[in-house]
Amino acid sequence: FLKKLGADSNKMIYVPNGIPEEFFKIKISKNKIQNKILFFGRIAPIKDIETLVQAFKICSEKNKNLSLDFVGPIEEDYGKKIKSLVEKLNLEKKIIFHNPLYSLKEKIKVIDSCNIFVLPSKREAMPQALIEVMSREKIVISSRTEGGKEIIKDNENGYLFEIGNEKQLAEKILLAFEKNKLNEKIKKNARNSVKQFSWNILADRIEKIIKEEVKSQQFL
Repeated sequence: FLKKLGADSNKMIYVPNGIPEEFFKIKISKNKIQNKILFFGRIAPIKDIETLVQAFKICSEKNKNLSLDFVGPIEEDYGKKIKSLVEKLNLEKKIIFHNPLYSLKEKIKVIDSCNIFVLPSKREAMPQALIEVMSREKIVISSRTEGGKEIIKDNENGYLFEIGNEKQLAEKILLAFEKNKLNEKIKKNARNSVKQFSWNILADRIEKIIKEEVKSQQFL
């Protein structure tokens, strides 16, 4: 987009969003997890929550032990729509809505309590939630948004599905719950692939960029 506007690519530097070092430093909990799917973020139309609920319905018919937790602020009208859908599909006992989390340690604890994380959005720029969850060695499933594709390589460090396709999402969820070498590899790859997003690393990079810019200005 910047190139189309005429910007010189040699003068562009990309520095992505980062996550706190605690996501890598705090020991990952090895407690037994109970077939839990997690979404945290805004419960809003752009997040396409209905696709996840519909996919969960398909999955729950094949695996009765699954549960789905939503954690985050709810937009009132859209929240009513989603809760109505949950009731219509008779999923009230399997889908739970939780208040937003503001404590970093609590967020990490909730992530560690799930098996997989799903981000079904219609559009994403740089989904920080994906990075946070991947840092905890979890399997993430994202719709094929630009942001999702930037972070996830399908079948390598996570899974991707077509936006709005609940059947494909259901297939990916069931695949992620399988105990096999691929999923174990994906978990480890996930954590390794997002280490570059630690704020400690990014801060050093930004400092280096600033120092180089200051140095170059001295010789103008």
